[in-house]
This record gives sequence, structure tokens and C-alpha cells, in this order.
Amino acid sequence: MNLKELQKSPTAFRKAILVNSDIGPISFADVMDDWQRDDFEAMDPAWTSMVLLSEPTPKKRAWLERARGHSKTTDEAIMIAWALMAARRSLKGYAAAADKDQAQLLRNAVAELLELNPWLSKILDVQNYRVVNRHTSSTLEILSSDAPTSYGLLPDFVICDEVTHWRNRDLFDSLFSSAAKRKRCVMVCISNAGFIDSWQFEVRENLRDNSHWHFNHLEGSVASWIDTDALDEQRLLLPPTAYSRLWENIWAAGAGDAIDRELIDSSFQETLQPLTRAIEGHYFVAGVDLGVTRDASAIVVLAVKHSDPYDYDSNQIGRIRLCFSRAFRPTPGNKVNLQEIEDTLLSLHRRYRFKAVMYDPWQAVHLAQRLRMSRLPMEELTQSGNNLQAIASATIEAFNDRRLDLYEDDDLRRDLYRLRIEERSYGFRLVSPRDSSGHGDVASAFTFALKKCTELAGKRKLRLIAYGESYDRTLNPIFQRIQKARMDWTRGIHPEERTDITEIF
Repeated sequence: MNLKELQKSPTAFRKAILVNSDIGPISFADVMDDWQRDDFEAMDPAWTSMVLLSEPTPKKRAWLERARGHSKTTDEAIMIAWALMAARRSLKGYAAAADKDQAQLLRNAVAELLELNPWLSKILDVQNYRVVNRHTSSTLEILSSDAPTSYGLLPDFVICDEVTHWRNRDLFDSLFSSAAKRKRCVMVCISNAGFIDSWQFEVRENLRDNSHWHFNHLEGSVASWIDTDALDEQRLLLPPTAYSRLWENIWAAGAGDAIDRELIDSSFQETLQPLTRAIEGHYFVAGVDLGVTRDASAIVVLAVKHSDPYDYDSNQIGRIRLCFSRAFRPTPGNKVNLQEIEDTLLSLHRRYRFKAVMYDPWQAVHLAQRLRMSRLPMEELTQSGNNLQAIASATIEAFNDRRLDLYEDDDLRRDLYRLRIEERSYGFRLVSPRDSSGHGDVASAFTFALKKCTELAGKRKLRLIAYGESYDRTLNPIFQRIQKARMDWTRGIHPEERTDITEIF
């Protein structure tokens, strides 16, 4: 392998570099689809100019729109690896991802290249959120879009990863303006389609016909490695709008795509009112989303119908009802009154006797400690990948199954309309864009409680499924033993053996 030749040509580098495939490590050039090759070749002159200091090229920017599973992170890693390996001088590159989890994926993609190509690992070193050339000190810094803006940067190249998932445009604006400081600086933005009412769509429309940008929008799932069975599975799991955005790469109109509006509207019932007292046959669960200064806080109480082991009304078991919902918003210059939230939860617990109070420990640890002292069943719901996926799945399935009975609440309806599905390494999660009314706080509290209600309903179903909906309980030998034991006790007959009763209860 001639490293000098690889330094001169990104095409040669793509032929030499090995990547993982279904049949094991293989040359990247041998598994590339034509649309990948087109994007690489369109930007090769800009990368070569930046690395080798050759004549500047006018097309130094790229905006690439690809559906989910279309090698976005791997292709970025290959661009980055060649630039850091090939440059004889010290480069400064920056890659910004949607958040720390996504940033870690990009870092891991570079690490995988080094693992598969030991010769490259002698040149590049992958650190926590940095990739460094051991010999020239060329460096890639990996940032997240929720980091502070960085207007003082002087980059040689910039990668904006999954830009349609960035919550605000501050970091994008700072990186874009920083890219103009060097005449050979390369900037690549890569993501799937987003929402038409977003700042990303505005940026996209402004640059799509700009001669300095290579713009490529892939229509649909065109990758050769994605089979139709996988797409069919995704189509069943995801709401139609979310599927078309993530897998067909179609920009979505409206604020949210997580739940179909018809399903939301049908869950709200005009005749339903807040529940002022506990009712038999239900577990009550509260969800708490706590904000202090910028965001609002919210409490939502849901009731899930349960039954004794011999109640076979399967149409009602597992139905979830909205009992209480309230948003607590900070006044200008002030914080949310945490004592008011604590007092409200204590009052609600006296009313409903909660089975659980679900909360995110990020800002609610102290509140939870105080409420535990008052014997509230506080239950942490950390925002881990598994929990976020479970929350999203429980919410979508509850609406799709039409198991929700909601009274009219403007805050909750508005937040539900705005929920979006966002893809992540662990699957997907629900997010809500921030606006003047908050950050989807009522919907967050609602989904926290809904996840627990779904778990409680699932446990009850396991106890009933063995009998079936049409089962006659009088024929059940356990039921007959219970009835006989009750009759004996009422007659004053004490069984000589209590084994049966202890087994029953």
C-alpha cells in the first residue's frame, strides 16, 4: 500500500479502506452505491483543494439529504479520515451532531475504521470526542448542537451531522460564518428530511440553487442493502407521516408527525371531565415534568383500568383515562414555584392514592426526596435510550389502539399535536420543538405516566390471558375452592388444614 498515493487521492483512499459488510470487511469502493459515489466525486475537488492546498474550487459546500439507514455516519467518517490522514500540515476540523449520543456515533464510526484498518490506526488516534493525527496534530473536534455557540473557531472543514434534528440554529450559524474565514474551508451538512416549518427548511431552500453548494436529495429508500421486509416492519411500527419523513425522505408539513391528528382528536371526549375522586378498579399514576426557569413544569394524572382475576371485560381492562392535567409556567424574571408543585402532588395523592409518580431525575431529585418522606411512591424515569424508546412506543401504541379517554385540555392537545419522532442509535424517541409556550412539558408528563400505565395494564393482561375472554369462572376449580372456604368460615367451620387457603391467597 502506497500511503503517498492515498494522500493524493480520496478515490484511492476509498478503494483501500475496509468497512464492515454482511460478508465481513470489504473495500468501501466495492460496496458503494452510485448515489454515494456521486456525492463523493462532487466534493472531492473541494477536499483535495483544502488538504493539498491546490487551486480553490467554487463548490466547497454540500447539503445531502438521505433517508434513514443510508450510510450518513459512515460516509462522514471516511471523509474525515482521509482529510486528517492526508494533510501534511495541521488541520482543524469540527463535526457537530444533534446531541452527545449522535456525536458518539460519529466518533465510533471513525474508531471502527481504525479497527478494520490497522495501518490507519498508526496515523490517527481516536480519543473521547476528538480524532488526532499522531504526526501532524491535525484534529477533529466533535461537538453537539446543544453546546454553546463557537464564533471564535477557525476551521479547515466542518461537518454538520443530522442537522434537521438540531433544536436551534445558533451553532449552525456560528459554524457557517466560521467556514467563511478560510477560502478553502469545506462544509458538509448531511441529514434526512425534516419539517417544512423549521429553520432547517428555510436554510435548505436558500442554498439548494446556490452555485457554491452541491445539493442532493435522495427520493425514498434507495440503498441496496435495505430490504423490503425491513421497510414493511418500519411501516407497521411508525405513523405514516413519520415513516415518509424518515424512510422516504419526504419533508413533513405541520408541527409534529408522531401521532396522527385524527387519533389525537378521537381520544378527546367532549362529555369527559377531570376526575375529582378515585374510582374502584383503577390504578392512578402521575407524571411530572419539572422545569425551573426557562421551561414550564407540568403534572398529569392518568388512571388505568384493572380488575380482579375473574373480571373478563377485556374492552375496559387497560383503558387509560386522563384525570388531571396542569402546567406551571414561570412568570418573567421568576422561577417556577416548586413548593406549589409539591403541595399539588401531595393533595393529588390524598385524592387518588398513586400507584407511582414518574419523574425525570435531571431536575427533580430534591423534590422527589421530599415527597418520598411524605410516602409518595416516587419512581425515577431516567432519559436513557431504552426508556425513551419505551416511552415513544407506549405513546404511539396507546393512540393507535384507541385506549385513551381524554377530557378537553388545550395544553395537552397542543403538545400532542407537536410531538415528533426522532431517530437515534437505540431506535427512536419523541421530541417537541421549543416555542413561546414551552417545550412540550404537558406532553412529557403525560408520556411519563402513560409508560407506567401501559406496564401496569400489561401485567394485568398476563394474569387473564390464560383463561380467555369467554371463560366461565364457576367452572374453575380454584374459584370453587375459594367459595367452599368462604362458606365454611361463615358457618364457623375452621378447616383442619389451611394449605388450600394459603395457596389460594
